[in-house]
Amino acid sequence: MFTYARNRVEASKRSVAIYGLSAILITLAMLLYIYPSIRSTSLMYEYADALSEKENQVILNKKIRLEISTLKSYDFIEKYATEKLGFTMPAQGQVVIIGKK
Repeated sequence: MFTYARNRVEASKRSVAIYGLSAILITLAMLLYIYPSIRSTSLMYEYADALSEKENQVILNKKIRLEISTLKSYDFIEKYATEKLGFTMPAQGQVVIIGKK
C-alpha cells in the first residue's frame, strides 16, 4: 500500500559495541544496587526463623528438665516400683544395715 522511501543508515560497529557495553554496564549497576536489599531481606527472614526455633528449643528444654526432676523424685520412684514393677516394702528383719568400721 503505502511505501515510504527512507534512507537506510548503517550503524558502525563501534557505536553498536558502545551501546551494547553501556546496556551491560547499566544492567550490572542495577543488579549491584538491588542485591544488598534483597540479601538483607532474606537474612531478616532467616533471623526470624532462628529466633522462633530458639524459643521452641527453650520450651522443650524446660519440659525435659521438669520431666527429669519428676523422674528423679523419690515419691515417683517408690510409686512406680510398687504399682508397675510389683515391688513391696521389705518386712522387718529383711534389711540388714552394715555400719562403718
